[in-house]
Amino acid sequence: MSDPNLQNFIDLSATLTGLSADRLAPAVDPINLPPVFFATAQQGMGTAAFSNLLELYVSIKGQPPEQIASAVLGNADPQIAQGARSIMKLWLLGSWYQPYDQGNAHAGDTRVVSDQAYKESWAWKIAQSHPMGYSQYHFGYWAEQPATLKQYTGVDAKEGQ
Repeated sequence: MSDPNLQNFIDLSATLTGLSADRLAPAVDPINLPPVFFATAQQGMGTAAFSNLLELYVSIKGQPPEQIASAVLGNADPQIAQGARSIMKLWLLGSWYQPYDQGNAHAGDTRVVSDQAYKESWAWKIAQSHPMGYSQYHFGYWAEQPATLKQYTGVDAKEGQ
């Protein structure tokens, strides 16, 4: 990946969501959502706040994921903390949840980024499901034992989590 800002965005997103960067941005990716999500977050947060978020991440990226998430999500700058939460929702739901007033967008505004972002959002994979009206599974798949959560997300399901 040639753009270090895009890679830092993907790595930060992986830390915030708990999904690996290789799953968020696979080497072979015909849909290519990471640059779309990068542009969406940059526009939604504003260039300055988005740059501040990435700069914060770069300054702490060697720390354990829990410390990075705590530093970002508990940041004193509300634009960084709220923007990071919106980035998590973007990956998980395929929609941008406007965290604060920015340009013509107002706090609480929501928009689906694209049909591909919606159908490929991680909430479906985590729930081991698919969006209404779309499925790449064969007829009758529901009668079979589903794949494990780890096969979908790369993350082990732990009891009590």
